[in-house]
Amino acid sequence: MSFIKGFFMSLGMYSIIPVPKKSWNDNYMRVVIPALPLVGALIGFLWYGLSFVVSSLPVPLMIKSIFILFIPLILSGFIHLDGYMDTADAVFSRRSIDEKKRILKDPQVGAFAVIALVGLILFQFGAVYTIIESQKDLLIFVLIPVVSRCIAGITALRLKPVFETGYIKSYKTDTKTGHTVFICILIALCGTVAWLILGITALPLLAATAVGIIAAWYLYKQFQGISGDLSGCIITVSEFAALLCMALT
Repeated sequence: MSFIKGFFMSLGMYSIIPVPKKSWNDNYMRVVIPALPLVGALIGFLWYGLSFVVSSLPVPLMIKSIFILFIPLILSGFIHLDGYMDTADAVFSRRSIDEKKRILKDPQVGAFAVIALVGLILFQFGAVYTIIESQKDLLIFVLIPVVSRCIAGITALRLKPVFETGYIKSYKTDTKTGHTVFICILIALCGTVAWLILGITALPLLAATAVGIIAAWYLYKQFQGISGDLSGCIITVSEFAALLCMALT
């Protein structure tokens, strides 16, 4: 029961998908991060289903690609994209660690964030356009958001927070090793199922995992910790890597 309540809290926090009952209970905060990959699974199923419908519509390929590109971003309420932009502002400032932390918390949007966003959208649009044009199997869309959130979840649980106050610090309270093990089992299960069903076409999941881990390591070194914004950045670049790999293979 506690995991179900924690899942709905995670769903309400990290997506725009309606939950049966909007209630927040601090007693279940420890389940919010472990439940994040399951939120990704729901987003993935909707992404695949809606993409399948959109790809079959008699509209120009460019319009289809734009719709499919924005489906997961909209479903997540753009919250991870916001973290990506905040992280870009801080990282590209090339300031001291303390100054980067200050920029990371600054709600204002800087030039680096805008440039990073434009670059991301352009490359993702190119990737999605190529995927749809090549008529590739979109089934892997179900698992991409799961894998990206598994990486973000593991780093959030196992690495120290950047700030003494904040969501990551709160969510880590009372979490146990079993929560990390649960996420590790999920990502291993995703890889196994994808390989058995899709074979070599499951390679984008490996790309998402590798890039997500590299991004987590790099950001941890840059900020000496992990925050909600950094986790959002990890999710964003991990999913981008999967789409790019899918387009190129």
